[in-house]
Amino acid sequence: MKNIIKPFSHIVVFMPRFLGDCINCTPALKLLETSYPKAKITLVIRSIPAQAFNRDEKFQLIIDERPKNKVQGIINLIKSLKNESFDAGILMTNTLIDAVLARISGVNNLIGYNKEMRKPLLTKALHLDIRRHYINRYAYIANALCENSHKNLPEVGLFYDTTQSVLADINKTKIGFCIVNKAKLSRHYPVRHAAEVINLLNQQLQKPTSFYMLGAPDETVEAEQVVSLCQEKGAVNIHSLAGKTTIAQLIDTIADLDLLITVDSGPLHVAAATKTTTIALQSKGTSPFSNVCPKGKQVTVINNAGNYINDDDQILDISPKLIAKTAIELIKNKNSFSTT
Repeated sequence: MKNIIKPFSHIVVFMPRFLGDCINCTPALKLLETSYPKAKITLVIRSIPAQAFNRDEKFQLIIDERPKNKVQGIINLIKSLKNESFDAGILMTNTLIDAVLARISGVNNLIGYNKEMRKPLLTKALHLDIRRHYINRYAYIANALCENSHKNLPEVGLFYDTTQSVLADINKTKIGFCIVNKAKLSRHYPVRHAAEVINLLNQQLQKPTSFYMLGAPDETVEAEQVVSLCQEKGAVNIHSLAGKTTIAQLIDTIADLDLLITVDSGPLHVAAATKTTTIALQSKGTSPFSNVCPKGKQVTVINNAGNYINDDDQILDISPKLIAKTAIELIKNKNSFSTT
């Protein structure tokens, strides 16, 4: 293992692919800021999660265009990296290609996990312990560049402005709901179940309440189906925002909610970063939920009981009645706290 040469004036961080994973990198970025307060930090990041960071003046962004055009994206990325002078690099990704691109572009002092036979390209190759929470995995890499000088894990966090929320002028209890789409299989919460949750809450909540379906553009169909089912029951206080907000607007709006009910999704991690009271519906995902579940007292997890054989049916264990009961308790506790 080669020696890390310091001090650092410009650090490049290759960020993960998805919004939630990028949010989980924010504690790691805080470690870098603390250890190297004078260093410039540049993020190599895809266009969608980039919108969560482009309002933060602490970071310079290089947009990774490879998802649109792989070959041209690689060429553009190398050019952008070579235009800078990086004296340290961190790979939050585990791919060989990112290590190759960093080295071709002249990035020195490169740290990452020893994956995909890329150890010869890394100045410091770390062992990946898959039992670690993803937040800890990312922080572990950053701390290695900080000579393991940090003991405590910072909280996740994002820049947000609730005055820019699309709900800023609404003076009601605001509840968001994210069920993702059917293509997410085991993570998708069924449309009829979601509608039943909202109908139960409408029957039991005493204060005026509005409900908002959240999601990406490819999740609009399911969100609008929930709205239609609720409207058939006479509800006029449910709206779909799925596919209608930018990432920045989504962040500001989630920060403005009184409660978010969501499956494992980008909004779940946004809520953690904005300290929004959240009910997380746990089912089988691409990673063990214990490795991705947000940390923090504001998150209440409802676990499936595992009574179904089929993976895609596991989330059916989480009944609308249980979600509604949990939501009512959280809202009551929040209202009691705000009036004391």
